[in-house]
Amino acid sequence: MIRNFKDSDIKTACSFAHLVWGGLYSDCSERLQKFIYDFTVEYYDLNRIFSFSFVDDGLKGFILAAKKADSVQSSGKFHEKLENLNDTEQKTAREFYDYLEFCGNAAKNAMNDDDVMMGLFVSTQKGCGKQMFEKLVQTCRSKGIKNIYLWTDTVCDFDYYAKHGFIQVKEFYASVNNKKIKTFVYKKPV
Repeated sequence: MIRNFKDSDIKTACSFAHLVWGGLYSDCSERLQKFIYDFTVEYYDLNRIFSFSFVDDGLKGFILAAKKADSVQSSGKFHEKLENLNDTEQKTAREFYDYLEFCGNAAKNAMNDDDVMMGLFVSTQKGCGKQMFEKLVQTCRSKGIKNIYLWTDTVCDFDYYAKHGFIQVKEFYASVNNKKIKTFVYKKPV
């Protein structure tokens, strides 16, 4: 069953974020990893109209998307929570935040006001990602949205997007956790 993302999905969604970013932070403390994964979901949970969950005996996947005009409100909470980390962890967390902002702005700069950006897309069950994406496309069409954008990098399954009709509009390198990562902006007309 596909439904809109809701508060009760957040805890499991945070654990799923580890699937996306886990390789970059495997040498960091569990506390810092949890901070990063929790924050990633909070950062992209901007517009529940365009955000969906796939539920089948528990959460199996989710997609968080928002309009270009939706703004990130989590920076204040981010800085408050930093106080729970040591200096080294704070530095790594800030670099991660800067990475999200840099890559997100690269995507937003390519977008028009009537576009949507997928921020986080995780699926743990074969086929549920495709169904959630189809639901996002249907919702975008019904709301007059013209394109869906996203940014991704070589840490993620970036080939997925080209295989599913996304067009690469930008390629660049960005640095996070002392690694230079090839990053892409994709769009798909709806």
